Amino acid sequence: MAGLVQASVRIHHPLGPPLLLTRRLAALTLAISGLLAACGGSGGSGSAPQTATFERIQSEVFDVSCSSDSCHSSVGQAGGLVLEEGHSWDALMDQPPSNPAAVNHGMLRVTRGDVDRSFLFAKLTNNLAAGEGLPMPYNAAPLDPDTIEVLKAWIDAGAPSTGVVPGDDGRALGGSVDDPTVIDLPPPPRGIQIKVTARPVERGKEETLCHYMKMPSDVDLDINRIQLNVSGGSHHIHLYRAYDGATDIPDGFEVCNMAVDFDKWALVIASQVRKTDWELPEGIAFHLKAGEQLLVQTHFVNVGSLETEGEGKVVMNLHDADPGSVTDYAGAMFGQDKDVVVPPLSNTTLSAECVFPKPINIFAETGHYHFRGKRFSTFRWDGSPGEEIYHHEGYADPLFLVHAPPLAFAQGQGLQWECYWENPNDIEYKFGPFTDTNEHCNFFAFYYPTATPNESITCVKTGGTSTTKVRAGD
Repeated sequence: MAGLVQASVRIHHPLGPPLLLTRRLAALTLAISGLLAACGGSGGSGSAPQTATFERIQSEVFDVSCSSDSCHSSVGQAGGLVLEEGHSWDALMDQPPSNPAAVNHGMLRVTRGDVDRSFLFAKLTNNLAAGEGLPMPYNAAPLDPDTIEVLKAWIDAGAPSTGVVPGDDGRALGGSVDDPTVIDLPPPPRGIQIKVTARPVERGKEETLCHYMKMPSDVDLDINRIQLNVSGGSHHIHLYRAYDGATDIPDGFEVCNMAVDFDKWALVIASQVRKTDWELPEGIAFHLKAGEQLLVQTHFVNVGSLETEGEGKVVMNLHDADPGSVTDYAGAMFGQDKDVVVPPLSNTTLSAECVFPKPINIFAETGHYHFRGKRFSTFRWDGSPGEEIYHHEGYADPLFLVHAPPLAFAQGQGLQWECYWENPNDIEYKFGPFTDTNEHCNFFAFYYPTATPNESITCVKTGGTSTTKVRAGD
């Protein structure tokens, strides 16, 4: 094995008198105004009046980046906030946020005329104090400077629901600052940074690699925040650790197109989006041992809608929790339906179940399929499917859903995960690793408590039977 694997660590450690002039200016202004009106407005002959600023913010920002089912929709209501059309203005104006720290700091969701006390602006500019949560849009590139400038002008003008505010010149809104080749992250103030580089993938090809390394710390760490940036074309990034504390594999990489051996490797992190910044619930952390064997699995694709230019790059920050702050350790759950078959020219729905042999609390989840996948859902399971708790439409950037508060499950209860595919081709797609020629229906969740620091759960369906295993290592 050979390859490029890097790891760095930072441990805890400005005619006439004024009145006449004013009157002349006023007369001139009236004349110009009349002329412009006769010509059809400031945009020239025949041009339509500019759309109201808030209406543009709604359609170009909130509708695009904020009101998906899992976020600030009438379904998701993240933070008790709905940003759908007809709801958003009333929900924002002079209303306290749900975040207690922001309330304690004197913030309102939007404080008219005061961006410094507007939590919406703080969230969108990542100007957040301790305890005020994560920047928005969640798990996406920041909004571009033009959008931020118009949002500021709107709040400075009193955040009106109608009219065009000074500073809004009609520029397009909703753009993002996103260069797929820039993935750098500053190392965490306390914790570790892992960097992995995968070799280039030819157009029409894809490759899954297992990168081996030791945990780059000489002390154990409790990880309560994960930041992950990945270059374009990534299908997934997984971090595993070995169950057996004696595992010792030379640093480097090898091709590993199939899933890892669940009896040897415990999943810690699973990500399918280019940028992740995830804080675990208060008191919860993943535990990593000093120098233990790690495995980072990368899957870079240069097929169809996924493009990888040059090397595939990963930067991962694992933040160490404050000493004494951890009350329970977290574990990861990996569900896999090996019975997947998507017939030619078909619309197919398949599901599998995971029944938990002990009480657990699920605090995050996501789903996974390949190019034919159109919908992924999970449901509570108690012998039959119940409440839908996760829903994602489409293929790209599957939703990473954080449950706050976490969802509690009793022993014997569980989850059903379900995939829906549309196959317009005269080809059958069976379970397998390749996005172009195979299909998947995988499920990832994160839970607590665990019995051991490196416990994990697997749920595998094969031959029509779903089997759940709790694996507890050293």
